[in-house]
Amino acid sequence: MSNLFSNLGINSEIQQRLSDIQIVNPTDIQKKVIPVFLSQTEDVVALAKTGTGKTAAFGLPLIQLIDPKNTAIQAVILAPTRELGQQIHTNLESFAAHSPEVSIAVICGGIPIKPQIDRLKATTHIVVATPGRLADLVKRGEAIDLSNIQYFILDEADEMVSALKEGLDSIIKVIPKKRRTLLFTATLSGAIKQMVNNYMATAVVHLEADMKTLGHQGIDHQYVIVEPIEKLEVLLHFLNTKE
Repeated sequence: MSNLFSNLGINSEIQQRLSDIQIVNPTDIQKKVIPVFLSQTEDVVALAKTGTGKTAAFGLPLIQLIDPKNTAIQAVILAPTRELGQQIHTNLESFAAHSPEVSIAVICGGIPIKPQIDRLKATTHIVVATPGRLADLVKRGEAIDLSNIQYFILDEADEMVSALKEGLDSIIKVIPKKRRTLLFTATLSGAIKQMVNNYMATAVVHLEADMKTLGHQGIDHQYVIVEPIEKLEVLLHFLNTKE
C-alpha cells in the first residue's frame, strides 16, 4: 500500500501543510481509512489503538471534503473527554493551516457555555464536541443547528457506550438520517456492535489497523507499589519531582 499521502488522495494544500509539520509517511490506519473516506460513500468502522494516527485518518480527508461556500455545519466529531476534544481541535486547526476558509469549533464541557454559543453564531463547518455539552446545546434549540451535517465521526467510541450514551442518543435523534458515520474504536465489544447496529447504515466498511503497532511510543511508563496509607505521599513526591 502507498506510503505517500498524495497517493492516498490528499490534495496539494494539505500535503504542503503535512510537509511543513514534518509528517511524511502515513500510518497504517491512515493508509486504510483515507482512501475509503475520500472515494467511497459507505459508513466506516475502524479498529485502531489510541496513538496510531486516528485524528489524521479522519481529519485530513474531512478537511478536504468540506465545502467552504456552504455556511452550515457539515461535520460533527464526538470525543469522550474535553481533553481529547481539545486535542482533536488543535490537530485539525494545524492540518487546515493552508485551508483557512474551513472553520472549526470546539464545544466541550467543563468550561463556560456562553462563549461557545457565541462562537457558533459565526460560520462553522466542523464541530468537535463532547456528547454531554453538545446534547445540552441541542436542548437549547437555536444554540446549534445540526440539520445539515453530512459527516458524523465518533472517536474513541468504546469510551462513549456507557456513561455518555444518553447524550449520544439525544444527538442521534436530531442529525440527518442521510449522513455518513465513521466510528473509531480500540475494541469491538458487544456494546460497540450494538452501537453500530443502532447508529450506522446497513452497508458498513470494516477497517482494522495493525493492532500489534504500539501507540504512544514516546511515553515512559513507571509504577511504584506502596501501602494504601502511603499513596498520597508518593503522589505528592512524584508531582514535585515533575515540576
